[in-house]
Amino acid sequence: MSLALALLFALPVIIGGAVHIGAIKLDLLPRLRRLPLDGGLRWRGRPVLGENKTVRGVVVMIAATSLASGLVWLLLGRPGLEERGLATQAAHPFAWGALLGGGYVAGELPNSFVKRQLDVAPGAPARGVLRPLFWLVDQCDSLVGVVAASSLAWSPPAGVLGGLLVVTLLVHPVAALGMVALGLKRRVG
Repeated sequence: MSLALALLFALPVIIGGAVHIGAIKLDLLPRLRRLPLDGGLRWRGRPVLGENKTVRGVVVMIAATSLASGLVWLLLGRPGLEERGLATQAAHPFAWGALLGGGYVAGELPNSFVKRQLDVAPGAPARGVLRPLFWLVDQCDSLVGVVAASSLAWSPPAGVLGGLLVVTLLVHPVAALGMVALGLKRRVG
């Protein structure tokens, strides 16, 4: 039950991420792609977030996740979501999706900042002993952001959090594999 609820909880974010991959591949909203989220600022002579964090990513993730949450609401209906323990999504599906999408984006930013300060290029793996640590953080940073954002409206029980970790550790590498297949990334891990 907890894994099923975790998957239902994550579904709008998974769909939002897939839409974002499509936006990258099709080069949708190119003007927003050219707007770095950090505004081109540098700290200690290094980019704050780097070239892969753009306004397009924020706009697409929040909008697509919001719409995906509305789609889940349409498919399951308010009683179906409430019955599964997602009363907040049932009552405010688009706001819920926007909250999750914003949390996803926000969760990735500290990791990007740290990697830029350690001279890890956008999209490149960390070197040496940091490589496995950053691989794990890359898989889970957005999960932390989503859970933190969702806790403003609903705190998932421990079983759902465990299920979210499982879903994240499965979906993130599969999405990376898809991005490699589409030529959007050079590597999975």
